[in-house]
Amino acid sequence: MGDQGGETGASVDVVMRWYEALAGDDLPAVARLSTSDVEVRYPGRGLLPYGGAWHGHDGLVRWAEAHDEAEEILEFRIDSTVEQLDRVVVLGTFEGRARDAGRTWTTAFAHALTVSDGRVERLEAYFDTAAAVDAHSAPAGERS
Repeated sequence: MGDQGGETGASVDVVMRWYEALAGDDLPAVARLSTSDVEVRYPGRGLLPYGGAWHGHDGLVRWAEAHDEAEEILEFRIDSTVEQLDRVVVLGTFEGRARDAGRTWTTAFAHALTVSDGRVERLEAYFDTAAAVDAHSAPAGERS
């Protein structure tokens, strides 16, 4: 996953375990590491299959499945983390392949996570949404 850089606290440890479970497609572990009212907010609502707001464990699983169905993750690298009280900001690089169009795309990302009682309560993702939407669009010869 990459180097977090610097000292880490309890919230960063929770977030790293959450990412590891997600990377391993261990959705029961992801749910256990999340509050029952967990919220995932991803840009691209209506434009990307995984864009929008997802709530609770069921929403978390649907979001993860939608992402897996839509994209093959080629690289997910965490470059740094910043922890302040219950908030963890994760900065990194993502490279993926849109399964529907076969295009690859790369973006820097920022994830802002809130941790409550040792569990992830909220994930807000920020990345180059236009690059993702472009990667998922039909190849030029197949556009209507």
